[in-house]
Amino acid sequence: MSEEVTVEVEVTEEKSKAQSTSESVSKAISSIMDTLETALVGRGNAVMVRVNDEALAKMDMLVASGICNSRSESAAFLLQQGIESSEPLFNRIAEVTTKITSMREELQEWVQKAK
Repeated sequence: MSEEVTVEVEVTEEKSKAQSTSESVSKAISSIMDTLETALVGRGNAVMVRVNDEALAKMDMLVASGICNSRSESAAFLLQQGIESSEPLFNRIAEVTTKITSMREELQEWVQKAK
């Protein structure tokens, strides 16, 4: 009786692990597809960029896997990934840039009044 319970528990644990892995893979694929969709919307701007061998290999890997249809799409995808993962940095840059702009305008006003 004890062996049956042990085997049953092991089978249930294995099914649970398989479902968890399957759900994780599904979420990862969904995330990739969402990012790709975001990256490909409104791509009216062209940018020439030089990349190193490692970056080119990663871009080609995205194309070879079928995730992206071209190097251009893979570059847009990777750029979008970088932007999304660096959101706190960009928020801080925006804050500081706003302060700098405000201070520059204040200084220019002060100079104009002093003339």
